[in-house]
Amino acid sequence: RDDGSPRENCNLDIPLWQLIRASTAAPVFFPPEVVRVGKREFIFVDGGITMYNNPAFQAFLMATVEPYQMKWMTGEDRLLLVSIGTGVNSRANDNLAPGDMNILYNAASIPSALMSAALNEQDLLCRVFGRCLAGDVLDREVGDLKIAKGPLGSNKLFTYVRYNAELSQEGLRNLGLSGIEPQHVQRLDSTEYVDELQQVGKAVAKRVQREHFAKFA
Repeated sequence: RDDGSPRENCNLDIPLWQLIRASTAAPVFFPPEVVRVGKREFIFVDGGITMYNNPAFQAFLMATVEPYQMKWMTGEDRLLLVSIGTGVNSRANDNLAPGDMNILYNAASIPSALMSAALNEQDLLCRVFGRCLAGDVLDREVGDLKIAKGPLGSNKLFTYVRYNAELSQEGLRNLGLSGIEPQHVQRLDSTEYVDELQQVGKAVAKRVQREHFAKFA
């Protein structure tokens, strides 16, 4: 409430650990998290299955749009948005035939396709409305949008950097990690290859440039 008084269905008192647990409860891999708000219980699964698989642009909206009550100032010299991915993998199948696309195929492939599209769209929005300083090429048509002005011209709403890793054979080779097998680092539950995952993280970290953060230090 605007007067600061509590309300029965307030969600501001949920422990941080429970919010994190609920937002990472990937279906099949982890059980859902039950969260109580007021007198009701809600069941949460991984936010990655929604349009906010990449929540970067939503974070900008929550920081600036009036109903969220934060009302941060906008401008590329006022607001820095840092987006860090958990790795992507292109799964194009050159041998796929129309007859292969049966019910089982669609049930297995459509969720990941929707998640990938949502991730890409949120990244694209951040690069259109923000000034992108770091980020891989989105596709062959739009490129990386680092120098594109878009509809806002020079009046970008924030500065944006995006760090992620392409976990294909080619992507790992570009990171200088051709010795790592892609399948070792692509699975969500690949705990036996933590050392290789750490190598990927360190390789991506080398792309971070201090000057991108200089205005906000």
